[in-house]
Amino acid sequence: VNLSPVASVFGSVNGNSVTQTEGSVTLCEGEPVLLNCTYQTTGYPTLFWYVQYGSQAPRLFLRESSKRHRRGFSAKLEKRSKSFPLEKNSSKVSNSAAYYCAMRDTASKVTWGAIRVRPIKG
Repeated sequence: VNLSPVASVFGSVNGNSVTQTEGSVTLCEGEPVLLNCTYQTTGYPTLFWYVQYGSQAPRLFLRESSKRHRRGFSAKLEKRSKSFPLEKNSSKVSNSAAYYCAMRDTASKVTWGAIRVRPIKG
């Protein structure tokens, strides 16, 4: 499992920003996945995770205010730490994709990371 999350803060709008895990992480298939997403805002944010497979367009994967579980992934808004981590107990090769964290208050400011999962070689 090769996780390649890239952290960026794409500027700040009225003090609002989103930051995601930085660097590249390599895991074996079956290991847990954790992509961190933290935010700063003076308002009431709605957080999202988008997923992009290959050259397809990104699409909504999870939203903070609705269903927070999908394909074994979960995300829970932690208001105290101002975070919205994306987690999965056991990674699969089919999880290889780019994952984008976004906040409604900074809709034009999106951070992103990629997960690449390698099969276990026997």
